[in-house]
Amino acid sequence: LTKLNVWDCGLSVITEHLQHSNVLTKLNVWDCGLSVITEHLQHSNVLTKLNVWRCGLSVRGASCLGELLMVNNSLKELVMGYNQIGDEGVLSVCEGLQCNKTLTKLHIDECGILQKGASCLGELLKVNNSLKELVMWGNQIGDEGVLSVCEGLQCHKTLTKLNIWECGLSVKGATYISQALMGNQTL
Repeated sequence: LTKLNVWDCGLSVITEHLQHSNVLTKLNVWDCGLSVITEHLQHSNVLTKLNVWRCGLSVRGASCLGELLMVNNSLKELVMGYNQIGDEGVLSVCEGLQCNKTLTKLHIDECGILQKGASCLGELLKVNNSLKELVMWGNQIGDEGVLSVCEGLQCHKTLTKLNIWECGLSVKGATYISQALMGNQTL
């Protein structure tokens, strides 16, 4: 078993197996309690993708993910779109990613992130060199939020994909992106 999809169920039944699994590389979780499994995932050295897309993830759940990212060294992709974690939730995830050297793809689309959360992401890009893909469309970060992200891109040289459409940008925000692209050769 290398991939497991879990819907509308009690994860406590399978958490014991998650801790001892040496083959499960992808876990998709919907409508379940994430905090139940994150403790066990901290010890996983084979899980490479965690999908918590549209699962009702709260700020507390995002905090659990942040803690997981601080210690897990196998996770490469985290998909957490359509969860209203807001700026506070993205701050927790960014704190975890400051230590993380393995995550390459982060999908935080439609998560209620505003300018403050975009600022956290911009600061993250200044210190984290493992991210290659950042998908954050549908968050109303506005021009000042995109400016923060673009400032982070000046230091970050590994990002190859940045998706920020439907983020409340004007021509001013587009200008910030254009200027960032001139100084960043990987996007």
